[in-house]
Amino acid sequence: MKRYGTRLPLVLASTVALVAAGCRDSGTNNGVAGSANQRPQPLIERGPSEPTQRQLALVNRVRSKVETFCGDCHVMPRPTSSSREDWVDEVNQGFMLYGQSGRNDLEVPPYDEVLKFFQYQAPEELQIPESTFGYPTTPVPLRPSAVRLPGSRPPGVTNVRWIDIGMKDSPALVYCDIGTGAVKAHWPRVDTAPTERLATLLQPVHVEPCDLDQDGRIDLVVADIGEFNAEDSDLGRVMWLRRKTDSEKFESIVLAEGLSRVADARPGDFDGDGDPDLVVAIFGWRNSGRIVMLENIGKDESGQPKFELREIDDRHGPVHVPVVDLNGDSHLDFVALISQDHEVIEAFLNDGSGEFKKEVIYRAPDPAYGSSGIELVDLDKDGDLDVLYTNGDSFDRGPKPYHSVQWLENEGSFPYKHHHLCEMPGVLNAKAGDFDGDGDLDIVAASLLAGTVYEEYKTLDTSSVVMLLQTSPGQFARTEIEGHTPHHISLEVGDFNDDGMTDCAVGTFLRGSPSDQPDLVVWYNEQISGAE
Repeated sequence: MKRYGTRLPLVLASTVALVAAGCRDSGTNNGVAGSANQRPQPLIERGPSEPTQRQLALVNRVRSKVETFCGDCHVMPRPTSSSREDWVDEVNQGFMLYGQSGRNDLEVPPYDEVLKFFQYQAPEELQIPESTFGYPTTPVPLRPSAVRLPGSRPPGVTNVRWIDIGMKDSPALVYCDIGTGAVKAHWPRVDTAPTERLATLLQPVHVEPCDLDQDGRIDLVVADIGEFNAEDSDLGRVMWLRRKTDSEKFESIVLAEGLSRVADARPGDFDGDGDPDLVVAIFGWRNSGRIVMLENIGKDESGQPKFELREIDDRHGPVHVPVVDLNGDSHLDFVALISQDHEVIEAFLNDGSGEFKKEVIYRAPDPAYGSSGIELVDLDKDGDLDVLYTNGDSFDRGPKPYHSVQWLENEGSFPYKHHHLCEMPGVLNAKAGDFDGDGDLDIVAASLLAGTVYEEYKTLDTSSVVMLLQTSPGQFARTEIEGHTPHHISLEVGDFNDDGMTDCAVGTFLRGSPSDQPDLVVWYNEQISGAE
């Protein structure tokens, strides 16, 4: 996922679109020709902070060739997006993947010149911006409460949702946990209701409510990534948790399988025939990934819906596909965040029959931007839906200085107007809600620093859960809910205890860490005077 495992690193002109087979010999490309698996030898040059005149001369001389080669099928990589040392792996991988692509229509620049082009302009190392340090504690009074369903594995919560699933007369926090393979539910408003396991799958990463068989009971549709780590696996599935008759139990039904790392699945009647279809984001990896429609074509002999898979978009890396009537024409559209080297947010506008026209909402300035999540929300309350956007994938060689929370403002045309809200290393998810009770929308965001990256950065005074309080239209004050614990992929907002104030719940994502950590931390908003 972008957020689900290491994404395809920055690969020059060798995107997945290129990974189809071999490369021609330019005669001067330092070992690119020959076997597609041949890897060029590293060339590390550590120049001064600013390029010398000699280095600038080389950069200017080869710029046109490098930009043509490296920007052929995605935006040109920024040399400042990686450190000088990291550019060795980036360039090596770029040449390796182009060597496997089978293309021979590009002029391949000499390997050593490509590497020098990037290294001469790159920083010695990437620095976390000082603007992310020392956020003040949020003035909104929040009380943390731990939620934990005991188990032998550490929690690996990938998604948490506030859903009324028609059980215990109350909505529930329904969450996916790849640590145990479980879909679980917790009822904050029901003192006697324990946290329950609803189903056990492979590695569930997103859950959506839907009455898929139209029997009046709320079911759940689950994106089961199958394989969290980055590879072109075929273990991904779309799962239907069908609510059993006269029971608070679910049965697990496979709707589609043999897919490559399914990241999201959302229901909607896209063809206007009265029954729910599903749009599915298959993240994949290098040789796989796409957006597909599971079109509902009726019911089988047992009365269960049948689905036919149809490809909508062939690009790898889709993360989220929220469904909405974006243009008010009464046809369901969806918005797609497509990560990896594409790094674009697009509206898929439905003509009413399930055919879509694409419009770019925002295109990131770098093919390794780290896009990690989107939420559709009317942030400025002007009557249309904006996009709350995060880019903070730390699986791709750690946090970057440009990891951030962003607002894409819908002004009635494409692309949307871009607003940078704050830098945040490793930010994976952000949601909006009125936390201080002043009538406008604030933002809460959570971060993940994966693996050894956390050990390198845990002493820094950065915030792992941030609250951005809207102080005036479009202006936000940066405050901290939690620091030094960047173990979060997903969060949710809602009035969980029915007291009229907006709360938030943050999932814990730990792999190989102690198993006594909570699945969720629910932060109850005690803004109301006299609240316990």
